[in-house]
Amino acid sequence: MACLLLVGLSVLCMTLCISCSRVQGDVPFEEQEIPDMQLVNADYTLGGNSAGTGSSEPVVMHASLITIYGKGKDTILENVSFRQKTKMSGSCVRATVSSDYKKAVLSGDVFVDLNNDGTQVTIETQRVEWDGKENTLLCEGEVKVTYGDGTVIRAEGFSATMDEDRYEFSRILEGKIDE
Repeated sequence: MACLLLVGLSVLCMTLCISCSRVQGDVPFEEQEIPDMQLVNADYTLGGNSAGTGSSEPVVMHASLITIYGKGKDTILENVSFRQKTKMSGSCVRATVSSDYKKAVLSGDVFVDLNNDGTQVTIETQRVEWDGKENTLLCEGEVKVTYGDGTVIRAEGFSATMDEDRYEFSRILEGKIDE
């Protein structure tokens, strides 16, 4: 009787394991995108001119998780803080860096602090695109820009040419720029 009970429990366990092993809607293994490497609590460097940044100083990004895919695929960073010497610092929830290292999309509570020859500007938004070749930032959504003198501009659409210390707004929602 004990043997029969043991066999019955074994069959029940195997049935449960088999039925739970595949959830409807799972992506077949051969179609799954598996990263080449994942790094935990690591630094990622977009280095100087060789990586296409507009400056010879590298941008060092620290992330809780860095997922690197094969050639031609973007690298994904989660819970990111970044710094470029004294010129730029900031943070975001996620950064997607292009495979050629020349572009990145920062998203989720993006905070960028720029300091160009004593002029300080802070940018807060939910999504911004960085072009390392042109050394520009582009934001199509809502953005809050705070200048070092305390001036605050809330706008929809924003671009910054960081080398020239030039900032443009598509539509100002709140605030005023002194001319």
